[in-house]
Amino acid sequence: MSTIGFAGERFSLGFNTCRFSCFIKCVPIRTLFAIIITTCFPSQPIQLWNKYKDAICEDILHRLRIQTNNPDIQITDEIYNEELILIEDQCLTIANKLLIEVGMIAPNRSMHDAFNQELNRELQYNVDTLQEFVRNNVPLLNEQQKQVYKTLMQAVDNNTGGLFFLDAPGGTGKTFVISLILATIRSRCDIALALASSGIAATLLDGGRTAHSALKLPLNLNTIDTPTCNISRSSAMGKLLMQCKLIVWDECTMAHKKSLEALNFTLKDLRRNNNIFGGLMILLAGDFRQTLPVVPRGTPADELNACLKASPLWNNVKTLSLTANMRVQLQNDQSAAQFSKQLLDLGNGKVPVDATSGLITLTNDFCRFVDTQLVLIENVFPNISENYKNYAWLSQRAILAAKNNDVHALNFTIQSKIAGDLVTYKSVDSITNPDDVVNYPTEFLNSLEIPGFAPHNLQLKVGTVILILRNLNPPRLCNGTRLSVKRLMPNLIEATIINGKYAGENVCILSNTNDSD
Repeated sequence: MSTIGFAGERFSLGFNTCRFSCFIKCVPIRTLFAIIITTCFPSQPIQLWNKYKDAICEDILHRLRIQTNNPDIQITDEIYNEELILIEDQCLTIANKLLIEVGMIAPNRSMHDAFNQELNRELQYNVDTLQEFVRNNVPLLNEQQKQVYKTLMQAVDNNTGGLFFLDAPGGTGKTFVISLILATIRSRCDIALALASSGIAATLLDGGRTAHSALKLPLNLNTIDTPTCNISRSSAMGKLLMQCKLIVWDECTMAHKKSLEALNFTLKDLRRNNNIFGGLMILLAGDFRQTLPVVPRGTPADELNACLKASPLWNNVKTLSLTANMRVQLQNDQSAAQFSKQLLDLGNGKVPVDATSGLITLTNDFCRFVDTQLVLIENVFPNISENYKNYAWLSQRAILAAKNNDVHALNFTIQSKIAGDLVTYKSVDSITNPDDVVNYPTEFLNSLEIPGFAPHNLQLKVGTVILILRNLNPPRLCNGTRLSVKRLMPNLIEATIINGKYAGENVCILSNTNDSD
């Protein structure tokens, strides 16, 4: 699902939206089918397969016709079986389920092959490309980065395990160092798992995935005393974790302490090793000056208690630091250097706090204040009517707002400056049970705004920036991925990714709506 993304909220990476909103699935038809049978629980999945299997197999048939130079080839049972294998691979990735577990026909392959898909994914990197990447980029490390890289690689080579934390404020080259470590390990045909607390951070790492998705963490960490990952020794992820050399967890400061404790308990069980994390090396990375875990309806004390530093595991952490701001050094921008120092002072608690109000006072040169939203828009998105097709320009700017009303107003104003006609996508708001019509009138459903859903009346133009709120099949499209609308059709939106490792790729977004105008 998706919504407009010129402006967004601070903590949700998007908008709060209504429950009966249009569901926009950023997946091809094969993945869409896998999502339906694993998460929507249709009553007769085999009938659904029989109805649409020819359409789902079209790409395999087209590939075979090209390979054999024979346009007369028709769909066979072998093609259906290959398609079922591909769908089962998707089901294993999304929900760790075989087709037979969701009421479907089992493909003709061994169980061992099915559960090795996760392992094969982590071993499919091109070794020559990775080795060249390492050779070209190790000389580019500065002294701090070189020391961090050397320390971590030495720990990997010694196979001693341990828990490391890379303290790295923005601009210090954290992602560059992590990418280099991952590439070095993978170039040796070893396994290094790249995780992140948010989808948008996961897209910056090669092979990155969200920690919740990869580790099958419980959703209700706040209410479980001793949570564990839903991973068995015979599962694909279980086999992967038993052979893994390193787990990198980026933006770890946003994670609940119980998620790290769950990983520790699970790894000890999987690897049958009572050492911390079962003897596996864990690299946490992030900046505690930024967002801590968000506890719904919690107090500041609740957030501090949920922080990783409140976990007993933190006593085992070996901290490494990056402090040199590479953006400042490369651009030689003195104003940027001053701003970087002010941010660090603020995060390190060096800004004086008023004893009576508990508030801090920002200096006049910390930021520039404007009087109206129109002036703010003009400063952040100057000449957007001409620049909206420049994806690099769009990816570097956004407006953050605390309330949805401000978000909607800002988006409406910015979008009005883009030429073209508005296309409206309305949510499905009908009631399946006629007896409930009186209790849930259409006007009431259309007025609801529930976190995590797009608005009932979503209006878009070609060139509008949209934001992925939820996608069940990462990593190419993760929560928080920003795209620019390229084409608007009645039930389909074509858009271009403008941030992350997949920037520049086009995707099709299927819109399940009442109608579009």
